[in-house]
Amino acid sequence: NVGRLHHDKDQATLIRGFHQALPHLPLNSLLYIAGKGPLGQELKQLITELDLSTVVILAGNVPDAKRFFKAFDVFVLTSDREPFGMVLLEAMAAELPIVCSDCGGGGEVVRGFGQLFPFGNLTQLKSAILRLSSGSEGNSSTDKLNKLFSDEAAKETFWKLSFVEAIVDKENN
Repeated sequence: NVGRLHHDKDQATLIRGFHQALPHLPLNSLLYIAGKGPLGQELKQLITELDLSTVVILAGNVPDAKRFFKAFDVFVLTSDREPFGMVLLEAMAAELPIVCSDCGGGGEVVRGFGQLFPFGNLTQLKSAILRLSSGSEGNSSTDKLNKLFSDEAAKETFWKLSFVEAIVDKENN
């Protein structure tokens, strides 16, 4: 996970979901969270309470964190809202399986590709993590990235926008 340590990113749910999934995950599994914010101390306390200090890493601020994505097995975003979710595109570019709360923009980016779960639902978060960590779900992130978010796709979408079409029609008449 990469993001501000803030209530709207809900890393507490991620930590709890990882705790529930951990007995079923491969040996030596780790949860890595890059970011800093007002909930840093609260999350450290939760990690201690759940006896996860040896398996959860709060890395703090990590410049250009996406360069580490290839080392991850699964990317998980537990936000309650995500206007667009650029970090999800970065995870897709790294060809990571993704688990994401159905959180508006984030859910829209991942829908049809990653595993979505209802925001705050630990049971479904745990199940999604376990499905993807087992390698049983395929990953077509590169195809989706190219189809929806490439320069060509952006250009095609731009020219279909109603206000652009109206300008072009006006200039042609």
